[in-house]
Formats: sequence, structure tokens, C-alpha cells
Amino acid sequence: MKTLILYFNGTGNTYFIAGLIHKRLIEERINTDIESVEIFPPENTNEYDLLIFGFPIYSCDMPGFLNGFVKNLSITKTKGIILFATMGFYGFNALYRASKKFTKAGFVPLLTEEIKLPGSDGLLFIKKESRFANKILSKDYRKLPSIKKAVENIVNKVLEIKNANPLNSEDANIPLFNVWAFPVEFGLKIAYPAIENLLKRKFWVNDRCTKCGICIEVCPAKNIHLKNDKVAFSDNCYSCLRCVHQCPEEAIQIGRFTMTSLRWKGPDQGFNPYKMLKKSSISEL
Repeated sequence: MKTLILYFNGTGNTYFIAGLIHKRLIEERINTDIESVEIFPPENTNEYDLLIFGFPIYSCDMPGFLNGFVKNLSITKTKGIILFATMGFYGFNALYRASKKFTKAGFVPLLTEEIKLPGSDGLLFIKKESRFANKILSKDYRKLPSIKKAVENIVNKVLEIKNANPLNSEDANIPLFNVWAFPVEFGLKIAYPAIENLLKRKFWVNDRCTKCGICIEVCPAKNIHLKNDKVAFSDNCYSCLRCVHQCPEEAIQIGRFTMTSLRWKGPDQGFNPYKMLKKSSISEL
């Protein structure tokens, strides 16, 4: 059985979990590839028997731009899918809706896992010299029981599928719709876009910017460019905050409140977009 771990990642959380899953599956001698949706051709999913798909939860949902990617996934036979989502606050019904979307694309959802990690948006309200920031950065997330459990649940499901009969729609395991979360979710889905639109207009670059071009090249939305020899932002932002957290000079700001904020590079503080995108340096871009 050939398995593909496919993910979208903004600032390191989903990349981190995908890496842990990949490591465990290799240890179990499961033939597994790991790829980012930013560079993986969706039609190539036909080469795999099982898909493990990960994403961060934005505005109580799977990031909107991924809907087009899901629609372009090309499969010629029924395939199983395991979904996992990283979140900073609460998952609401994001995995329910994602399961429905993948079902329409011909997949059979077999397992869903929500994994809580520090949210890169909330972390921008934390001062980098604070005691709370130090606590977040010093934690070994690999050893967190909740993360270990989620990863092992996924690995065990893959091992179960390996020895199972061919899949059919009756094997689907779609999470129940959380009715109690819906009223809060409804309000947040109204508020979040307004907040995001406000923050998007407040992106700017201070005089620490060296015009190295990293933000331009690693932005998944291709939303950043040089204008009049200065870094500028267009209107297609995904709100992933990768540019803010990855700028080596911490020059990209949102208003004034991020000037002394913590920058997050994943749970192990080692997230490198160049590695994820299979580019080793700016010279290759």
C-alpha cells in the first residue's frame, strides 16, 4: 500500500505534525511520501492508495483556497482519506465540512483528528521577551500526550487499512456535526472576515527590511511584491502569517502591536519554508 501525506502549512504547525506521522509510518515500513499542496500536482493522487490530508483551521474552517485544490484532485477509484487539522483555539465543525468536501471528490473519510498547538495569530499578541513566550518556546511538543495520541491513532488506522478489504462508501467515518458549537461558530464566521480584512490593510514593512526577497518567494498566495523598491502587499492574502513569522529581520508588521511580538517557526522552532518547498536557498528561487 502506497500512502501520501499531503498538507497545507502556514507557519509550521501542520508541517510539524505531518513530519511526525511520516516518521512513524516509515518506522512501520509503510511506503509513504510527504508533500505540500503548494508544489504537489493534484492529479498525481492517483498514484497512491491512501491519502492523509492535513490543514490548519482558519476562521472555523479549512482554508478557503484549498476548496479548489480538493476539486482538482483526480482519482479513478475510491480511495480512503484520513484528515487531521491543527488549531490554536477550537475546531468547531471544520473537519465535518472538510470530510463532506472530500466525500464529494470521491474519497472515503476514515478518521479525523484535531490537534491543538499554539496559534500563530494569537502568538502575535505575546511579547517575545515575556515569561509566557519562554514557556511556549521551551515546551517539547513531541512529548505532549495529546499529540502522541493523535499521531498513533492515525498510524494505527493506516495499519488497519493495510490489512482490510477494499474500501467502499459504507466504511466512511464522518464526524458528527456539533450542534452546540454552531451558534458560536456562526458568530465567529461573521466576525473573522471583518477582522481579517482590517488586519490585511495594516501590513507594512519597517526600515529593518533588507529586501532579501524571502517573503515574496515563500508567500503561498503570491501576494507580496516589490513596488518602487519597497515590499508591498496585494489583495490575495490567505492570512497564514508566514511572512510575518519568517522574516529574518522581523521587519513585517501588522499595525504597531507586532513590533515586539513573538515570532513562531513551528513547535520545534525549525520550520523552514525553503525545505518544505524543496528549495535550499534564495538563489534557487
